[in-house]
Amino acid sequence: MAKARLRQCYDRSWFASAPMYVVCLRDTGSEWVRPDDHKPHGDIDVAIATEHLCLAAAEQGLGTCWVCNFDVALVKQLFPVDGFEPVALIPIGHPAPDCPHPEKNRKPLEEIVEWL
Repeated sequence: MAKARLRQCYDRSWFASAPMYVVCLRDTGSEWVRPDDHKPHGDIDVAIATEHLCLAAAEQGLGTCWVCNFDVALVKQLFPVDGFEPVALIPIGHPAPDCPHPEKNRKPLEEIVEWL
């Protein structure tokens, strides 16, 4: 079962409870490369797509969490896809009803934005 194999790559109980996962991969062979400094943008493109996925899931009342601290080598071994590299794992599911939602303590906009 693919879910059981993926759960080996990030051993956390909350991660294991997710009913669905998305493995976010970058295409190392055809990612866009910035011409001036030859910086590959595959990670950036995957990050943009991943955040859109998380926002769309939240709009549907689902919970997600970026997981970047996983066993990359094990993901490659268990789910080999030539020319692609794992960047993030996204568990998707309904948030637990007893999950605490702490009050957000945000800085005032004036502290983090400089108006020109």
